[in-house]
Amino acid sequence: MEFNNVAILITENCNARCKMCCDSRGVVCGKTLSEAELLHILQDIKECTYVKHVGITGGEPLLYENLLDIIFNFDFEREVTISLKSNGFWGRDIGKTEEIIKKYQYKLSNISLSYDEFHMQFIDVQSIKNIIHIAHKYRVPTDVVACSLKSTLTPGDILNKLGESAYLTKFCYQPVICTGSGKLFEENDYIKLLDTQKDEIRCMAIVQPDILINPRLEVYPCCSQVIENTILKIGDLKENKLNDVIMGIKHNYVFHTIFTEGFTPFIEVLKQHKIDYPKKLASPCEFCEFLFKDNWFLEILKKINYYENI
Repeated sequence: MEFNNVAILITENCNARCKMCCDSRGVVCGKTLSEAELLHILQDIKECTYVKHVGITGGEPLLYENLLDIIFNFDFEREVTISLKSNGFWGRDIGKTEEIIKKYQYKLSNISLSYDEFHMQFIDVQSIKNIIHIAHKYRVPTDVVACSLKSTLTPGDILNKLGESAYLTKFCYQPVICTGSGKLFEENDYIKLLDTQKDEIRCMAIVQPDILINPRLEVYPCCSQVIENTILKIGDLKENKLNDVIMGIKHNYVFHTIFTEGFTPFIEVLKQHKIDYPKKLASPCEFCEFLFKDNWFLEILKKINYYENI
């Protein structure tokens, strides 16, 4: 697998308090990268010449426009595109919205906006519409991502709220994942379309492999909503070079199994040991969190010599 994409989680802070927040960033205030830490990360990315794309995520990245300026103005000495994930709160000010998009337009490959019943408690839909229209003006692609429970607005309801703006953007939707604050809903309210007894459960990172770097400079093997709620930290840029961390992933048998065969071999291990496991899932990521919330499953793999070391 080629890890051509790196996501930088520049802050854990957010101006919204969404009840389905995947790792409780909407409930607690967390860490934000310092400018020196961000430059350290960018220099590491620069040395990984195979990295062609940088994603900016949070928390809410637009709370720290100074950090965005550093990323967009950094000289990677090659063409590197940059995407931005945001809740869109900054869209309420038309002038500011145009200023931001115009400033970043030439390197900005996409703006991904989160909007659903949970976000609309904090973000006016007009803010989302403003960003979509101004981004369209500057030929910057956008998408809107919505999460749903059985009891919340449906994807069709969200599209109706977007109105004619929906014609100018891509629309993506997914069930709420039972992780972080999202664990607090009633069990029968989750939309779980995957059946681990019938469906092939494969890691979503296969579609677009990427690396996540968080504000503590910890490195994870993907940008899943659950990943920071697992023990799957694969490196620390305070101690390791990013290139070495990525090479380590490629030579890790557990990750190799996940990325090439999915979770089927691990389900067989669970069956052999008569261990109960989730039968219905909203996302394959939930199964990953089940296996790697702590080291219990790695200990089982160690006992059966599935891999050489933890």
